[in-house]
Amino acid sequence: MTGSDAAMNLQDKSWKDYPVLPYIRLCYRFRAADFFQGERRLLDYLILFLEEGRYILQVDGAEYEILPGEFALIQPGVLFTTRGFGSCVVPNAHLDFFYNEERERSFVTTPGQTNLDSYADLLQPRLIDFPLVNLPVKLVPRQPGKLKDTLYRMIEAFKHNDIHSMLQVQKLATELLQLLLGDGEHSRSADFEHQQLVAKMNAFLSFNLSSPITVEMMAKHAGYSESHFNTLFNAHFGVTPHQYLLDLRLQKARELLDTQELKLDLIAEYCGFANASHFSKAFKRRYGMSPRYYRESRDFLDF
Repeated sequence: MTGSDAAMNLQDKSWKDYPVLPYIRLCYRFRAADFFQGERRLLDYLILFLEEGRYILQVDGAEYEILPGEFALIQPGVLFTTRGFGSCVVPNAHLDFFYNEERERSFVTTPGQTNLDSYADLLQPRLIDFPLVNLPVKLVPRQPGKLKDTLYRMIEAFKHNDIHSMLQVQKLATELLQLLLGDGEHSRSADFEHQQLVAKMNAFLSFNLSSPITVEMMAKHAGYSESHFNTLFNAHFGVTPHQYLLDLRLQKARELLDTQELKLDLIAEYCGFANASHFSKAFKRRYGMSPRYYRESRDFLDF
């Protein structure tokens, strides 16, 4: 299996499976005159900006001419060659966008390294294999000035080895990824939006479970108007926000009944019910028995 094949196997993976945490491996202004670099595949990403000269990139059999003021992005696993004409000045960065606990073992490949089977565990996921991301080799950024400035600031910060500079480099690399995704028309993947809404709401509701929570509060936390939030919530969760919150409260109450010897009024308080009576009525409506009976009989119940 080639590095390209390994990258293709990442298709249909979810964004949540790959935490974004950039790691910059090499970041500098490359200078050379009339050169050729033979075939290779990368484990990481290469983004470059042509300051001077002329570049010809051949990527998976297609040829791209890069002229001064233009950007290119080589994604992991693709087969490519590089040829420079004239005196070339090329600010560039080799980096991982996604966290890999073995990333310090990874490296910038050299010409001739086309089979990456031995390093498959180090191969970065390709952006183009994520839903609705369309990033060509020859980039046409919406904000070329901002992309160029971000790359140049990364190069400058990378020269230093102190913790502040390294954090700055990482921050700038994240900003660079945001610019690329904006250019790649990502953003509104239904799958990604669903993941984010579920994660946001579960964390918010769990943290505030014992407090009064209104739909207005949920909508504000999610970043939507209340009416739009209700529509989205029903579409993503299949129930109303109130019903979903009640389900969470009852699930938490069952967990406490199963694992703790707390009084019912305290469980009611911890789970956001007005009082023990309110808790008992809601519990019985859902499970067909009182909390007290559930606790006494749970070893014999089948649910």
